[in-house]
Amino acid sequence: MRKFLTLLAALLIALPLSLPASAEQNPGQPPTLYAEAAILVDADTGQVLYQKNPDKKMYPASITKLMTCLIAMEEAQPDDVVTMTDEAVFAVPRDTTHIALTGGEQLTVEQLEYAMMVESANDAANGLAVHLAGSLEAFARRMNSRAAELGLQNTNFVNANGLPNTAHYTSARDMAVITREAYGHPEFRTLAGTTHYEIPPTNKQAETRRLNNRNYMFTLNDTYPGAFAGKVGWTEESGHTLVTLAERGGVTLICIVLHSDGVIDAQYIDSTNLFDYGFGAFSRTAVPASKIERREAPYTGADGGTLTASLAAEGEASVLLPAGTTADDLGVRYSIPDPLTPETAAEARAELVLPSPPGRMEEVVGTVPLALSLPQPETMPADAAPPEDGKGPLPMLLRWAGILGGVLLGLAVLLLAVRAVLRARYRKMRRRRRRVNRAAPPQARPRPRPETFIDVRTGKDAKDKIRIIDVEELK
Repeated sequence: MRKFLTLLAALLIALPLSLPASAEQNPGQPPTLYAEAAILVDADTGQVLYQKNPDKKMYPASITKLMTCLIAMEEAQPDDVVTMTDEAVFAVPRDTTHIALTGGEQLTVEQLEYAMMVESANDAANGLAVHLAGSLEAFARRMNSRAAELGLQNTNFVNANGLPNTAHYTSARDMAVITREAYGHPEFRTLAGTTHYEIPPTNKQAETRRLNNRNYMFTLNDTYPGAFAGKVGWTEESGHTLVTLAERGGVTLICIVLHSDGVIDAQYIDSTNLFDYGFGAFSRTAVPASKIERREAPYTGADGGTLTASLAAEGEASVLLPAGTTADDLGVRYSIPDPLTPETAAEARAELVLPSPPGRMEEVVGTVPLALSLPQPETMPADAAPPEDGKGPLPMLLRWAGILGGVLLGLAVLLLAVRAVLRARYRKMRRRRRRVNRAAPPQARPRPRPETFIDVRTGKDAKDKIRIIDVEELK
């Protein structure tokens, strides 16, 4: 009875402390949190609406399982069969959360994923780790390798389940990146949002295992309207940690709170206030591509030559802006790699910046990729050799001159051919006439034609002078 009264008194004391934090929250003002670190992120774009110690290294506890789930979704099939090993089973202390898996027991990857995400079973996380990497240590290395691929700066994992270890830590910002990546898989919404799940009897277990989700943001009669998935965590070292996803009006937000303690259900109070702030104080705004001016930069091609490249945004950007703010209030900050090459061109981007953002909002509200375009080859001058494509005034003139020359040459050849034909016919006619004259009798031969001569002395006709013209002369 004494313990009961002590607990009741603690509840009565804590209740008034917890209520004002929610009741006095103004949707237009950033909340004051119990959490030591927190972040509120647009799940679609990664825009940060609220941050508190976002890069501080913190113990994550069981929200570590979000990374284990991400790798399992990427590298395994749901119906793959997993055989539990003694390593996976006995590495979990019996006083931590588990579902009493035993060595040699066989389950599917999907069943272990649900056991890990719904019941937060540490032995299920270990079973997936050994199945995917061969050992717990190898899977921890795989987790850190994936973290590096995601660009995480303040994360290091030593196990798949989140059990305490001084070398096992993350940050609110890094955990938001992991959650966004997992959210990109269609099955994540179900794995992280199922309230109850049953595992039928296995080769080692005769009874059905019934699992229950204890993320009260969405399991107690829809505690927060729109909340649909998440993961809880707790150890004495980490305090309460909580990841929650909620959707409202076409906007999906990710809320991360780390070491949220001080009152009962502080992690849920903090998360509720953050969601109220995100959905109440911000609205979706389209930023046209014309807002981002075209930029030019030196570009080094694969052949080592240098050109002046043009960089421009393609399409509009979607951002969340606080009330009373429009796209006209945004500035643009360009990030262009130096040197700009075929390998680095994809990194060129423009950042949309809101100067002096309200509350704990990050000033960069959006990032827009910049598309690269290279100049076309310049037209050659008129006195230069004609371009290969045959365009320009000089090539056209040369082409017409060639056509005219071809026509004239054709006419000349035609005239020469006609002349040759006529001369051949004329020679043929002369030869025929000769043959006829030689074969004809003398009387039939043409008689000589008299010619009249004038006597230069008398000026009279010299009729008596007759010139005999030989027939051969007529030919």
